[in-house]
Amino acid sequence: MKMKFRDLVELMRRFGPNTELIGKLKGVSPREVENYLAQVKHLSFTPLQSNNHIRVKLQTGAMEPNYVRLSIKGKLSMIFSNNGAPVIKLENFSGNPEAYNINDDSWRMDADTIFEPLVYEYQYEGELEPIPISRFHSTKTMNELLISSLNIGTIQGFIVDYGKRDFVLLIATPYTEIKENLQLLPFIRYCMWLKDNEGTAFLMEFSIPEKNLKEVMEVIHEIKTRALVLLATPTFDLVKPVI
Repeated sequence: MKMKFRDLVELMRRFGPNTELIGKLKGVSPREVENYLAQVKHLSFTPLQSNNHIRVKLQTGAMEPNYVRLSIKGKLSMIFSNNGAPVIKLENFSGNPEAYNINDDSWRMDADTIFEPLVYEYQYEGELEPIPISRFHSTKTMNELLISSLNIGTIQGFIVDYGKRDFVLLIATPYTEIKENLQLLPFIRYCMWLKDNEGTAFLMEFSIPEKNLKEVMEVIHEIKTRALVLLATPTFDLVKPVI
């Protein structure tokens, strides 16, 4: 059976790089899955913990030490905080694999449909211990701890990243039409739905190759008066790989 990259991404969002399980589901050997994935440049996986107390705050001005995203200019940060807005839903897009060419590590920008996200709801009951692992790059890291955590529901899925990415872009907006338009960009990782006293807002993250950045920023320029924009590079001093 010929494997399609989109099908593998769909399975890896649910099960991570569990090549044995994916091989069984696709009717191929684990080695065939591993060999195929070895062709994908910069492949990585970020576990999504089933934590019912995720609260997010975008902060301007003074930087707090526990930020998870920090803008290049250091004037805007994203933090997980008890004083933040609760995340009531998270859509895991993991990009659009149908717009990605694994042979030359390139993207099509003309996709007119989205890669349907996995949707996780948060009920805010109880709290989980953090798992001792963040983003990882090797299929061999899919060990018994992660498989067990997935089986018992401590982990609910994985954000799958692939291809060389040079910039991280966060967009926060309360406007549904902006969210629906931006999610067509093939570099979308996730969208958080935030709830506060003023209603629902959307926090979207994109991971973008340098050669596509100008085109993306031209799109963002059109909506910048109706959104908050954070631009960073994927270096550890600006981006913590916890999500």
